[in-house]
Amino acid sequence: MEMIDYNAIPAYLESTELTFELESVGIYENIMFPVSAKEISPQVEVQYNLEEERNTQKSVDKGHSPWRLDPVATAQVFVSLKISPGGIEGEYPIESENLKLLHSDHEVAIVEVDDPDTNIHTVYLKRLIRQDETGIWTVVGYDENRK
Repeated sequence: MEMIDYNAIPAYLESTELTFELESVGIYENIMFPVSAKEISPQVEVQYNLEEERNTQKSVDKGHSPWRLDPVATAQVFVSLKISPGGIEGEYPIESENLKLLHSDHEVAIVEVDDPDTNIHTVYLKRLIRQDETGIWTVVGYDENRK
């Protein structure tokens, strides 16, 4: 899965200064900077129960719901359930091709949603229980379309 758009320039920060100069950014659509868990501020915060997340982590550790280890799959299920709150039968209403991982590290992930069936544009996820590849992702908020 491609994390960075081919038109993006990764920019790495040390303190508050760029570690290298960019000669020309005119031909690029955007510059992506690293994101910290403290910096995300979704328009809509999603409430979660930490005890339920701990229990879900234990369940995933036993092999259940492995999709919770993937931030894109977790975002897909979350947004699909917003469209079909009674449950999902068959295919997800939000296709995986309409989701793009914008950022992911051991603590935070950001997924862009580009689907006409929802007004959700960006989903923010955190690893609340364990901050490594075995930790589950939890949706902590989202942004709605800027229309």
